[in-house]
Amino acid sequence: MRQRRPRKRRTLLTVLIVILALALLVVLFNWVVMPLVVGRGRETTVPNVVGLDRFAAVESVLNAGLLLGEVRSVSNATVPLDRVVAQHPEPGQRVKLGRKVQLDVSAGGSKLKVPHVEGLTLTRATALLLESGLAVAGVESLRKPNLPPGQIFATRPPAGVEVDEGDSIFVQIAFRTGNFPMPNLIGMNLEEAHGIITAQGLVLGEVKQAPSDEPVGNVLVQYPEEGMTVRDLDTVSVIVAAPAGRR
Repeated sequence: MRQRRPRKRRTLLTVLIVILALALLVVLFNWVVMPLVVGRGRETTVPNVVGLDRFAAVESVLNAGLLLGEVRSVSNATVPLDRVVAQHPEPGQRVKLGRKVQLDVSAGGSKLKVPHVEGLTLTRATALLLESGLAVAGVESLRKPNLPPGQIFATRPPAGVEVDEGDSIFVQIAFRTGNFPMPNLIGMNLEEAHGIITAQGLVLGEVKQAPSDEPVGNVLVQYPEEGMTVRDLDTVSVIVAAPAGRR
């Protein structure tokens, strides 16, 4: 029995030596071999390419010692066509050289047609616009004496016009009183222009004359100008043609 103890000790010592050798190999592999294989310690900062066009973004990625990963085309109405919307890894991260960078590139916004909402309630019109991928930017109350108050009669841009997905639409609602666009008076004689001003619930204000080759009395200049927003009892001033040479 006494002769077997030294053998057991030698066996135990051998096992310990093997374990230590394996541990040393693991350490050498992790801290010497692997760094040589994968370039441990050789890192770079991911550049910010969001907003760049596709080609400039790719060049920036490659110049940083990185590789181009998947390039996905995504619909985006706010970022111009072929510009980078997002990237992964994100800008500023420290990564190993050779890491792939994925890019999301804008395909632009989808084109949609403004739907017809004339005659609908505001609630229903708003829902229909949202279902169509659009949004209501505001409600314009315009004076339309011949239409029932509160009735939607138009949109801006008008129905049928193509717009980008996510664009905002103005809904125009009829009211007995309220804001409305100033009509065009240029080229009309003063009597005709005065009739339109009165019919619209406006008031003719100052009338000036200016020499012109236009027929005498025709409106040359108006204020408010055509299309400007006016409302009941606003004053309209005009300049009409006088005989040439007269001041």
